[in-house]
Amino acid sequence: MFPFNTPYNHLLNWSLLCFLVPWFYSYYNEQHRLSSMPVEQAMLKAWDTVISQPTLKFRKVMVGINCNVDVIVSGISVVHKLNISSPNPVGDKEVLSGFEDLYEAFVHFFTRGAPAERCMVNDMAFEQMVHAIEDKHLRAQHYIGGNAALMAQKIASSFPAATAYLVGPIGPRSQALLHPAIVRNNSTRIAEDELHLILEYKQGEILGEYVAPASSRFIVSHDQFSGSAMVIEMFFKAIMQFRPNLIILSGIHGLEAQNQDMRLEKLRLIRRSLLQVNPLIPIHLQLGSMADDQQVHDILERIIPNVDSLAINEQELNYLSKVGKGPFNERYPISAGTLHAYKAVEMLYWLLSMYGHDRSNPDSKSYNQRLQRIHYYSLTYHIMVSKGPDWSNLAAGLAAGARLAGRQSCNLGSAGRTEDIDKLEIRTSQTVLLDKQIGKVYHFNPHSPLASWLRNDVVFIYTPVLVCKYPQHTVGVDDAISATALLYSQYFKLEKRVCKICFMIISILVITKGMSAVNGRSLLCPSLLVRVAQFRCVRSRPAPRGPPLVDDGDQWRTATNAFRTKRDGVGMAFPTSFIDDDDQSDPISTAKELLKGHEKYKAINAVKEKRKLLLNLNFDHIPIQDQVVLMFPGHGKQHLQMGQKVIDNPSSASLFEEANEFLKFDLLNLCLNGPKTNLDQTFYAQMATFVSCMAAFEKLKVEQPDLRDRLTDCAGFSVGEICALVAAEVLSFSDALNVVKVRAQAMDECSQIAPSGMICVRTSAASNLVRALKEASQFSHEHGEPPVCDVANYLFCHVKVVAGTNKALGHFAQNAKHFKIQLLKKLPFYGAFHTRMMNGASQRVEHCLAGIRLRAPRVNVYSNYTGKCHTRRMAHMGKDIARQVNNPVKWEQIMQILFNKRINDEFPSYFEVGPGRELGSILYQIGKKASHTYVNYPV
Repeated sequence: MFPFNTPYNHLLNWSLLCFLVPWFYSYYNEQHRLSSMPVEQAMLKAWDTVISQPTLKFRKVMVGINCNVDVIVSGISVVHKLNISSPNPVGDKEVLSGFEDLYEAFVHFFTRGAPAERCMVNDMAFEQMVHAIEDKHLRAQHYIGGNAALMAQKIASSFPAATAYLVGPIGPRSQALLHPAIVRNNSTRIAEDELHLILEYKQGEILGEYVAPASSRFIVSHDQFSGSAMVIEMFFKAIMQFRPNLIILSGIHGLEAQNQDMRLEKLRLIRRSLLQVNPLIPIHLQLGSMADDQQVHDILERIIPNVDSLAINEQELNYLSKVGKGPFNERYPISAGTLHAYKAVEMLYWLLSMYGHDRSNPDSKSYNQRLQRIHYYSLTYHIMVSKGPDWSNLAAGLAAGARLAGRQSCNLGSAGRTEDIDKLEIRTSQTVLLDKQIGKVYHFNPHSPLASWLRNDVVFIYTPVLVCKYPQHTVGVDDAISATALLYSQYFKLEKRVCKICFMIISILVITKGMSAVNGRSLLCPSLLVRVAQFRCVRSRPAPRGPPLVDDGDQWRTATNAFRTKRDGVGMAFPTSFIDDDDQSDPISTAKELLKGHEKYKAINAVKEKRKLLLNLNFDHIPIQDQVVLMFPGHGKQHLQMGQKVIDNPSSASLFEEANEFLKFDLLNLCLNGPKTNLDQTFYAQMATFVSCMAAFEKLKVEQPDLRDRLTDCAGFSVGEICALVAAEVLSFSDALNVVKVRAQAMDECSQIAPSGMICVRTSAASNLVRALKEASQFSHEHGEPPVCDVANYLFCHVKVVAGTNKALGHFAQNAKHFKIQLLKKLPFYGAFHTRMMNGASQRVEHCLAGIRLRAPRVNVYSNYTGKCHTRRMAHMGKDIARQVNNPVKWEQIMQILFNKRINDEFPSYFEVGPGRELGSILYQIGKKASHTYVNYPV
């Protein structure tokens, strides 16, 4: 027995102790570091741990078929520049035939924050858009575009071991913009680039009464070559010659603008070509935005079952489910980021089960289908779905795509710098229901963000995504995510490669048998040969020998006459001819050169820009954290004891005394002691709210002596706008008291025309609010009441107040579910305020203001009528103050402007001066971080 108390063992014990102490210290120090690490940084670190290179990498990638130049510009600026509008209700369009269609479709997706692409079939309209975008004030940016080109660009720039081969119409500018490592097909060179106009918008941007709930883009295309049959044929011919080990097909959504017969013929051509591709080569389909049900149905039935991989976003998945009669098909359309994970999982499971490969039953239709992988991405989470053993390393691909998403939107580099991480944020709940059928629930852990589960034979992998707080670009993000996830994935079709090996063995054995027969000896049993020959297997087709692709250019150029027509003799803004590599002739005149001689229009635009700058006062000399924004509520939150907290201030008490003298009754006593029934009447409620807010403002000035120097913006809801005008020194208190009295009396009288009221509602992307309001108005008219049922207040995203007669509101509430509208609550108002029923009140307020001298505002003060800063023209200001009485209050638009005063994550102080905290709640809904600097100053 070896003794433990020898000097040698003592030394061993001490050495072990010296090893364990630093190890435990290092371990617990690492745990402490991880626990104190920011959530965003922890997620990036966890993704880096999951991401691993595949064993079998894709070395040669064939990408096609669309390529163009993206002209990125502000969508709001383009709409204003073209001065377009439409008298028709906004709605989606399959194609755009003019500016009215453009406006309706743009607003339709703008209000949903959803990406979309539509083709402009009107040559003149598209050319006018190109000319307008060339204006230097719009600051248009040119990038490589088209799903195929963007994916090839990402592969070439981020995966140097892979060679990207691009087939698509490549013009002079796109040739220069493409990564030099991309191999191009010179047979598809064109003389002038195809252009895609990318109308981008950011979250919170305002277009009239509409507000964007998320950052996104609307793409206007006018392609002539990307969807042509010859590009498709060139693409599949290049596959046979290039011999890739991954094929990426995109751009088939661009066929939507063509007539149905031509479109169907090209989809048949694509399907036939897909069936001829070597089954050992995986085919990935990148879908885009579509609007035609028939085309989506054809793609769903003809194309998707014949590809191995599919990438889609929430809009496209929801549309496929709608057309294919899948789960939750009634939810289409949807707003960005609103599709719950468990609903997406049900749709993905249905899609892969219906159109995916099923090896369990050789006699079924699904046995010959190829789809086994779906990559789904939305704003806040990504999901990878697979079926069968062919695809692997999918968790690494999903993590790589998720890691890229936020960085691509923020235009950040690959290095994880601290200042870069601050630009990203996580938008997920602590618990998320992933699969309702099996009860799978995700518990958020930043150190282990991925979750995976198995449902029957389908594997799901889920991860939340870091979202860019202030996106720089939105176009191309989906393509970059999809390309990255693909290149990190691995594809190996085991059974078909085994079959190939079997054929090789058979061939060797047959040859051996033939050679041995010469010597009179048999080395192979004939029955064994028969059995092996009966083994089912798939043979790869050899690539045909033929001339190189560059020699096909003559055939390509021969067919250009089909695209050279100029309609009505007008030069088109899209490509009209192909070009040889050695053709050194000057390119066609650009749209910018065509604008020569129109300098007067540029001068007019410059004057408009200067006038625009004069609307807002500049307070940049005050640090943003020192700036103060005042918000005054409207009536409806009045309560007993209102004024109790400010009456101790002498200047506040003097306002109540002045109001009592003017009104000839004791307003303060009514506020303090009631009765409540009187205080809730329209006239008394407005007077009490106005005077109480002004009294609170007076006390606030005493408590914060530097308030006047820090005050930059004032805004008020409904009657609160009069308070804001007093705070901005546009109106004196005595003049404002008179205006509020006239306003309150007139609105009370107008509300007696017919029994009426107001209700708060929540809409969604699938809601048809316009039709619901129209039918309710007609119902009211048919029953002898005024045809009034309108939106009265825009509160925050998708939440509005509807006002109208009781008959109209009853019909509206009864049919709300049919129009997919959620009723929140009935408001305690007995009048259809801020609707057409208040036309008489608006005229009386305007007449009252005509006799009052308005002064220029000392700070920025905002109009309920326009949703913008009040103009500094006093005549216009008076009319806008009166118009808010019979027009909806655009409070959501005002709050977006006030929220966007931020500089990065620093916000001004938001004071709600008056009864209630309703405006603070709205601010929280618009931006949670801004609510950290919110202060309620009660009365």
